[in-house]
Amino acid sequence: MSQNNLTQGPVTTALFKLTAPMMMGVSSSILVQALEIGFIGQLGTEAVAAVTFTFPITMILSSIALGIGIGTSSVIARSVGAGDKGDVQQLGTHSLILVSSLMVVLGFVGWATIDPVFKALGAPDQSLGLIRSYLNIYYPGAVLFTTTMITSSIMRANGNANVPGVVMTVGALLNLALDPILIFGWFGFPRMELAGAATAMTVTRVITTVVLLFYVLRADLIVLQAAWNRFAESTRRIMTIGIPAMATQLIGPVSAAIITRLLANSGEAVVAGFGVAIRIESVAVMLLFALSGSIGPFVGQNWGARRPDRVHDGLKVTYLVCLAWGLLAALPMILFGETIARWVDVNPEVVSVASIYLAIVPWSYGLWGVLMMASASFNALGRPIPSTVLSFTRMFIVYVPIAMLLNEAMSYKGVFIASALTNALMGAVAYLWFRRSFEASHNA
Repeated sequence: MSQNNLTQGPVTTALFKLTAPMMMGVSSSILVQALEIGFIGQLGTEAVAAVTFTFPITMILSSIALGIGIGTSSVIARSVGAGDKGDVQQLGTHSLILVSSLMVVLGFVGWATIDPVFKALGAPDQSLGLIRSYLNIYYPGAVLFTTTMITSSIMRANGNANVPGVVMTVGALLNLALDPILIFGWFGFPRMELAGAATAMTVTRVITTVVLLFYVLRADLIVLQAAWNRFAESTRRIMTIGIPAMATQLIGPVSAAIITRLLANSGEAVVAGFGVAIRIESVAVMLLFALSGSIGPFVGQNWGARRPDRVHDGLKVTYLVCLAWGLLAALPMILFGETIARWVDVNPEVVSVASIYLAIVPWSYGLWGVLMMASASFNALGRPIPSTVLSFTRMFIVYVPIAMLLNEAMSYKGVFIASALTNALMGAVAYLWFRRSFEASHNA
């Protein structure tokens, strides 16, 4: 049934087979986002700041879908490990119905509340028009973006990361090709600026959604006949993991909104510099994101097949990779952050803010990755509450209070120091908590 049985063979090989195609897809998407902010930077600092203001809100929609995807991946992977094909099909079908219905509603609510939401976030009046031009297209297309995420989760939980990886990569290249055409109005197209960036993404998502739905149907991973049968039961099982996972994912955007509001007090250029830095950062940590998406199906299948030894070995490998990659990725950010930031925005203040961020936060990438692995593994075992507690503690007990305190003393530089300290501390806490919890479960 599984296109890639993760319970057999060398642990490193199994993880590589999952991570390599996902790394290809994730890296291409992240690189396109980084290049896109470069295109937007050519429109001016106001455009970069406007898109940065949208990050927390667009992240909220992504986080809700990701939470459902984590729940879907967890229950499907364990059913795959247990050999229950009918359950796998039913769960995949119902997860798609669930996320599509939810995103239609949330997209409408978001579109209807653009002005009050972004005024509350501290967006200046001159930015609201730019924000509206972007979100008027982004919100209707949100259901496509999230459906792509869920279909990819279904396939990875079944051990097939190749198709999602290839589709994500091709989609990212198409997005990259469309961006300058629609943003700047090349080849006779109208100059759409920020609306062009949103349109490029939406067109790409239409295509990737159709392709991935075709593949999950062809692979017999979902069923159309009697699609609503036992929907409530599947929803309960998915959301038992999905709701805490969703809460975990939402903590990041909510805290990002608080931090964005905090930085807005220092001016539009600081917000823009922060936006440039986190786009660059996403490129530096793309392997960590790919690994966090791979370790979940690996842990889930092996736990379902009663192979805790492979779970232990798999986590050991990913922890070492996180620490090594964190160091390797941080060095160019620290050494060449100012030069890279200047490729995006030539405003000296924006470049200065971005380079300061990239000189401070990257030191914590390795332990941030350890936190990602532990959280993903808790979810894969069907224990999402520790992940939620870790995320809540990280953001609201540690990061936001320290950021507010250091912001008073050091302005925005203190916010960046708070981010690095929080990543390092919570990475160590997550490692110790998961190790103790796993050992207790294994020995029970």
